[in-house]
Parts: sequence; C-alpha cells; structure tokens
Amino acid sequence: MDEYEPTARYAVGDLVRCRYTFYKFYYPYYEDDHDEPPYYGIIVEVDIAEWNEYPAEYIYVVYCTDHSYRFFVEEEILKLS
Repeated sequence: MDEYEPTARYAVGDLVRCRYTFYKFYYPYYEDDHDEPPYYGIIVEVDIAEWNEYPAEYIYVVYCTDHSYRFFVEEEILKLS
C-alpha cells in the first residue's frame, strides 16, 4: 500500500445510513427544505477514486433497503452497526 493512500473508514458488510451531500455551489437552485430522506443499506463494495489534482477518496457501493445500489463517499455515510 502506498504511504499516501488513505485507509477506508468503513468495510464491506457494515450497516449504514447514507445521505447525499448537495453543495450549493454545484446546485445553485437546491433548497435545504426539500432534503431527501436518508438511505439505509449494507456496504457491498469499497473502491478508491483517484484524480490528478485531488487526493484519493474511497467510494462505497451500498445496497439499499429499496433494492437499489447507490454510491457514496465517506462524508455521506454513518455506520449503524
């Protein structure tokens, strides 16, 4: 493992609550009053995303209770178990 590679905070099999983060500079017409409810599910895959100018970041694939797979980053996840 590279000395600069981050370590994943969550692991496959963790029960989590997830909520997408909508930054106002990306979504200028987004209103906080209409926040989506959180998603609940189990992490089924952990991957690392790397960009040229930005530090590496973990991407989590979550199998949600509505039978959908969704992608989240660490700041959007809260471990429940």
